[in-house]
Amino acid sequence: MIILPLMIKDVTVNVTVNFKNIEVQKNILDSGAKGLHAGDVIVGKARFSSYIGDEVITDPTVITNFIRKNINYNNDINFVEVNTKNYDNSDFYDIYRVPLPANNPNEITDYIYGIIINNIRLSNPDELKKGKISLQNLGFDKIFNAEFINRVMLLKNKSINSLYLRNELIKEGYNKQIEILDFFNNLDYEIKDSDVILTNELNNVISFFGTTKNEYKTLTNYKNMASTNYEHYMSLAAFNNLIYNKNLEWPVLTEEQQKILIRKLNSNRRVA
Repeated sequence: MIILPLMIKDVTVNVTVNFKNIEVQKNILDSGAKGLHAGDVIVGKARFSSYIGDEVITDPTVITNFIRKNINYNNDINFVEVNTKNYDNSDFYDIYRVPLPANNPNEITDYIYGIIINNIRLSNPDELKKGKISLQNLGFDKIFNAEFINRVMLLKNKSINSLYLRNELIKEGYNKQIEILDFFNNLDYEIKDSDVILTNELNNVISFFGTTKNEYKTLTNYKNMASTNYEHYMSLAAFNNLIYNKNLEWPVLTEEQQKILIRKLNSNRRVA
């Protein structure tokens, strides 16, 4: 799993992003005799631990490349197994059965796919890691910039349908953008009640700390990440609308979360 912070005007949310349709097998015995170990990635008969030997490799792209390479050797593979670390004081772990990566290499989607795999295999089963992702650091400002969106709009006006538009974009070398959009559209998104905060409340917490404090720097960086993430989310949303004629379906607050949020916003405005 990863966390995608988004600052949506008055609200800042942490969106938990994960693969769809994950199957989990609980309490699997770590059996060295059978070559089954905690913290491993298994693709058919290939094991990541055998591939890297005694090296400590956590590069997400290396893991994704290992998975794709072994899928290409065996077209019958339909899923990847990712083992967590052992439970505390135990010889047991969990196995996550996750979807395959995209067929085509793409540095953005390969990195995010590998990050999610890493967060599973490097985690205790009771608490999976959830590292925050900055779309800015991944290069979204260059990939989904205004020039690109304007070009899509121009092609859209000349297009007969979405399939024609996709083909025209691929001809012009924009297949990377289509792959990234489709990848995000096929992930799972969740917002828990505790992951929603009023932006004004976040600002108040930041102002409580002096500018030299680590907490101030950490929270300011988080706020900036959430703000730029939302800008890039809006670029993705515009692209999605142009190519598929519909809005992005993520992130989505439940009806109850929306009611709670409205009450908080109204209360905050009365205080202000």
